[in-house]
Amino acid sequence: MNQFAQITRPIKRTYKFIISFFKSNWELQDYPIEFRQQQVLDLSESNLTMYPWEARIINWYWMNGDGQSKEEAYLKLKEQFDKHKLEGNKLPRPGQKVQLTFASVDRMDQYEIEAVHFFKEVLEMDYYEMFVSDKSSMYDFCWTDEMLNEKYEKISVIYGVEIEDIEGLLIVDILQRIREGKGIT
Repeated sequence: MNQFAQITRPIKRTYKFIISFFKSNWELQDYPIEFRQQQVLDLSESNLTMYPWEARIINWYWMNGDGQSKEEAYLKLKEQFDKHKLEGNKLPRPGQKVQLTFASVDRMDQYEIEAVHFFKEVLEMDYYEMFVSDKSSMYDFCWTDEMLNEKYEKISVIYGVEIEDIEGLLIVDILQRIREGKGIT
């Protein structure tokens, strides 16, 4: 973060916080927003996409948007904000620090035995050394099509199931299919 941002961030945050007491129905423009231009890395060999611009709400960092321009990043942020609001989520007071909320692990807990085996045999990782939620996906562990195809093959050989049709390739849905299929042998 540059020196200008270090100075203006607390001013924006405090200003929006104070002004928020005069309204009760907040919109995106009521929040302190900052734009960040980032160096774009060459990710052509991966499934990842990186954009040169990010727009985010100060102190609510997961509420962000990215794009090829500031305007596009702002529009993506607005989409995220509107979606969050439409889903009935409570909006934090502008300027307040928003705590990070982890996704549920309720379903993952049901497949612990399969998860331990899957992470060891397929991903070559220790399941207990990371956080894996109900929203975790194969895309979190496989950054290229080549890696993903290699894991498809491994899963097919080890468990006798195909996973390519699983929406979002969620780990928990893969574990469910493994349990319902051949299982762990």
